[in-house]
Amino acid sequence: MQFLTYAHCKPDGSIFYIGKGSSKRAHSSNGRNVVWKRTVEKHGGFSVLVLAKWNTEQEAFDHEIALIDTFRDMGHKLVNIANGGMGSTGFRHTEAHKTFKAQMMRDRNPMATPELREKQKVALKQAMSRPDVRSRISAALSGKKLSKAHVESLKNCHPMRPCVINGVEYPSMMEASRSIGVRHGTLYRWLNNQDVRHNGKYRHITEARWI
Repeated sequence: MQFLTYAHCKPDGSIFYIGKGSSKRAHSSNGRNVVWKRTVEKHGGFSVLVLAKWNTEQEAFDHEIALIDTFRDMGHKLVNIANGGMGSTGFRHTEAHKTFKAQMMRDRNPMATPELREKQKVALKQAMSRPDVRSRISAALSGKKLSKAHVESLKNCHPMRPCVINGVEYPSMMEASRSIGVRHGTLYRWLNNQDVRHNGKYRHITEARWI
């Protein structure tokens, strides 16, 4: 059996979840957490992006942990409840246990109130600024041998892809998003559709293109 690490994306292409499992699991909406379900319902669906394939489950677990750390560090607001590396292929919870866990997650949902969301945001920023966290991410990725095709696909991953906005070059779309104060999902649509930005408050954006 081959194991995958994968991402779930909103219709605009932005990543909101990182997972590990089989191809069937990657495309399934069953057994997802409450925040995942709310996100998919709000945006009207999701797409699957396979990030890597592994021969052992442990390799997939390790990569999942590294990906969650990395994508959160890149600014992605993931809906993952855990930090990865959990679960086991073939294990099945009873219906009673599923109901109990679902209620527990609703009761303890860190996104339940604006106050908790703000506290989580501050805590995450503090964690991502710590040298030991960055070192752990680096160590987790060190030694991973990726295929040439995979490396090229990561280079073209839109959050880290360089672009030009109004004549200014930015090393990544995420950096451009922060600098000009436009959400990266909106910026991504501009970069792929030259007409959508010529409206309303964004009329001053006259150029948006990939490098």
